[in-house]
Amino acid sequence: MSKTKHHKASFHETVVSISNQDDIFLSVDEFPFKTTLSLAPLITYWENKEQNDPSCNAARVRELADLLRNTPELAGPIDNPTIIEQYVDTVDILMEDVFPSALWEKELMAAVVPFRFESFYATPKLEELKLLEGDNYIEKLNLDLKTLLFRLTLSAYTLILEKFYNANFNIDVPFIFIVKDKFTGLPRHYKLIIDLKFMEVKARGEIKELTTQEINFLINRYNDLDLWMMKLPPDNFEFSGFAVYDFTEVTNEETISALRFDLLDRGAVSTTEGFLNLQQKMRILFGLPGIKLGFASCPALQEFDTTYARKIWNGLVLTQDCDIVLPDLQNSIYEPVLKRGNTIVVEDLSVFPNPTKVEQKLIESGIRNLIIAPLEYDGKTIGLMELASPIPGELNALSTIKLKEILPLFALAMNRSLEELRSNIQSIIKEKYTAIHPVVEWRFTKAAVNLLDKRERNASSEIEPIVFRDIYPLYGSSDIRGSATERNKAIQGDLIEQLVLAKEVVLAVKDSLPLSILDELVYKMDKYSQDILSELGSGDEVLVLDFLRSEIEPLFDHFLKKRPTARPAIEAYQFAISNPYKAVYNKRRAYEESLFMINETISTFLDREEEKAQQIFPHYFERYKTDGLEYNIYIGSSLLNNGDYQSIYLKNMRLWQLMLTCEIARRIYKLRANLKLPLEITQLILVHSDPLSIRFRMDEKKFDVDGANNIRYEIIKKRIDKATVRDTEERLTQPGKIAIVYTQQREVQEYQRYIEFLQSENYICEEIEYLDVEELPGVPGLKAMRLSINFKEELRHNIDAGDELLNIAQSASLN
Repeated sequence: MSKTKHHKASFHETVVSISNQDDIFLSVDEFPFKTTLSLAPLITYWENKEQNDPSCNAARVRELADLLRNTPELAGPIDNPTIIEQYVDTVDILMEDVFPSALWEKELMAAVVPFRFESFYATPKLEELKLLEGDNYIEKLNLDLKTLLFRLTLSAYTLILEKFYNANFNIDVPFIFIVKDKFTGLPRHYKLIIDLKFMEVKARGEIKELTTQEINFLINRYNDLDLWMMKLPPDNFEFSGFAVYDFTEVTNEETISALRFDLLDRGAVSTTEGFLNLQQKMRILFGLPGIKLGFASCPALQEFDTTYARKIWNGLVLTQDCDIVLPDLQNSIYEPVLKRGNTIVVEDLSVFPNPTKVEQKLIESGIRNLIIAPLEYDGKTIGLMELASPIPGELNALSTIKLKEILPLFALAMNRSLEELRSNIQSIIKEKYTAIHPVVEWRFTKAAVNLLDKRERNASSEIEPIVFRDIYPLYGSSDIRGSATERNKAIQGDLIEQLVLAKEVVLAVKDSLPLSILDELVYKMDKYSQDILSELGSGDEVLVLDFLRSEIEPLFDHFLKKRPTARPAIEAYQFAISNPYKAVYNKRRAYEESLFMINETISTFLDREEEKAQQIFPHYFERYKTDGLEYNIYIGSSLLNNGDYQSIYLKNMRLWQLMLTCEIARRIYKLRANLKLPLEITQLILVHSDPLSIRFRMDEKKFDVDGANNIRYEIIKKRIDKATVRDTEERLTQPGKIAIVYTQQREVQEYQRYIEFLQSENYICEEIEYLDVEELPGVPGLKAMRLSINFKEELRHNIDAGDELLNIAQSASLN
């Protein structure tokens, strides 16, 4: 591997550019440091303890030291670990304090050769599991050899920096071993904790001096271990002693984490592949290889027997093509789950005295024992989840404790699938018809009645215009900062990864197939990679994928015939594209899932609070998603059929909107820790104090502002998101802040009252920025207030615990 490409940077640079590709540079094929097994550090440890710990049994320490020194084969370097077996009685005594006898039968512990996975002394339970037996530890760790060597080598260098250069930095990436349970055949996960107090590193010759800048340079390039080996050659150091490996079973934690990841996938609860994957995870979680999983949505009673309602039915008996109708569930074991949200545990179905049609179908399918639990989202039962076994009593009430940890995950996935289903249906409705907001439905009804009346009198059959005058608009947006850039980065990353995998395939056969065209293919793939890294063009994705699918992938069968050793490279490529897109889609999936979770969080909270706000004073509301979310609110007396409008409602709505914006920001701030890609949002509120008119456009089937004087408001909405602060290039909208755009001084005075109130509620910080907005085309004279949201302070109210935003807003004096 050429090193010059990666080592030209200055040791004094202060900005480090880190690739998203997770590339590692390590040219060696085996652990580069000399390692020696030795028990001497064990005695050194106890002798130090004798000097520094008054409670230490000094006589016992001297006894251990003499015992070791009187056994020359154990006192010096041990080249052959089988020596340990010859002196096992002595070693047992030496290891008594490392492996306490009280824990000997229960713990999963071993003493191993430094930086190896070879045990020379282990507890019976660990030997029984065979975690460290055989040479297939790479398979057990689910790592390739290069990655494992990289982690071990980097760990060795951290010890060298700590001892000789007083530079401490930790790498907290644990090793997870996966082995199959000999009874169930299911995989079990074990986390390895390594204790290095009996291992020491020695210098072999003079220590090379490194400046602080050089050390920081190396640390910032932790992935380039070829550079580390140039600066700190491995031949200059030796590791001796032994390491203590302590294993902890983390099957539950790893499985729940995997479930959480799987349930983010859109097809998790709606595809056969996703369902079978979830079922296998549940078997691992409960340690029962024979259990079955089922789940189904809970439709409204009037929809129960429709195909639409059964779209997400993958239950034990509630399947898309089942013949069960609503009356069949009466007096069945499903009734208390659907009606009251109870969890049901059935020990043995066969002893039911009067089974209903549902229980009979379960028994006929071989099910005797099952749990049925409700899936609840936002306080409502939206579905149910089933776990079943053919063995009576295998699942019991204690199983529900573990089930409670994962039910919210399944509920979230179920809700997302239902939302997507509803969204698809609404898309059809909006395409073919038009959605009329309930607040203004009365006006459309009145227009339809008037049209019918005109037709009876042979009058004009033109429907009258729908116009609402003297109403006040509220506009807000939550935008994803740099969404286009992040999307392009994701596409770049996936394309380059696929090109690298394809290149590995060609390189694997090139030596045995001396064809010039293979060199040309490698050149072309390298050129594509360089071009994509430089700049991603609009047609690059289609161009690269077409090249790979037409010129590389068709060669795989021929490559396998000519060079069977190319199979791992080909299988790695095929595994990477084994998804519906038939392309590497890792980084794009991370981007899309993060974007979806942000939009889902915002829209769910916004819809929930807006529905409550409708109860206080009816208003027109519409929202639409882009790479974020925007919404329009219109409020005024003309929207209502005989409604009583007062200005206090507008003030209350504006304060509510400001509080809502703060709440959205706080939720996304907390959500970022769970995102694969920690995207940020910016938030903007546009204030418009003068009343305007809106007209329903029959051609576009939507409302729009009416009149030339009101067009300026729409222009501002379309252009303000890209606005900058006057005389600077700084964007007006910034993460962690709210930009309130206005044109009149009286709007400032009104919002200062709201801001003062929200400061008392700990929503926003004390500092307020008053800014001039750079003039937009056709929109001069805009100004803005910019508020910093308080993410650190606890609020006096807890919205999730039941406190209402509107009630809090109404507690402020707005008159």
